[in-house]
Amino acid sequence: MGGTIDKDYPRLTAGYAFEYGHEPAALRILNTHPNLGISFDVTSVCKKDSLDMSDLDRDMLLGAICKIMEQRQRGSHHARIVITHGTDTMIETAQYILKRIRYNAVIAFTGATKPERFVDSDASFNLGCAIAATSVCSAGSVVICMNGNVVPAGKCIRDEESGIFLAQMETK
Repeated sequence: MGGTIDKDYPRLTAGYAFEYGHEPAALRILNTHPNLGISFDVTSVCKKDSLDMSDLDRDMLLGAICKIMEQRQRGSHHARIVITHGTDTMIETAQYILKRIRYNAVIAFTGATKPERFVDSDASFNLGCAIAATSVCSAGSVVICMNGNVVPAGKCIRDEESGIFLAQMETK
């Protein structure tokens, strides 16, 4: 979907703003690890800053998920879907999908606080956590995988001070 994880250095020498690269960050990360125990396909739905996302973009994402699920139903395994997304509206999009999805998939949202191209980016760590989460979460789950936490989308909040994604505490 875009977001910080997919941003790249400016192509122009006078450029100052990060741009979206041609290749999704997830593909670059996965291609650098030759001994993965998974097979994968990477589909780019859009490349947008999450603050610029609308419900039309979320509907496009839902359509892409439905297309994957329809293809997967012909196979024998349930779908494991990882979505890279900007952190500012990741919770909103995950909850949007949670309310509308009618398939028995495991969907994990993840992103990064720094572009994947940066040496000190959390992109690889978060993507790895999301991939692992899809193999252990129950079918029908929509989760957010950030900061080493795997949180059900319906219970996820982001701490305003630290920026960490965590589960909302139940109040009595």
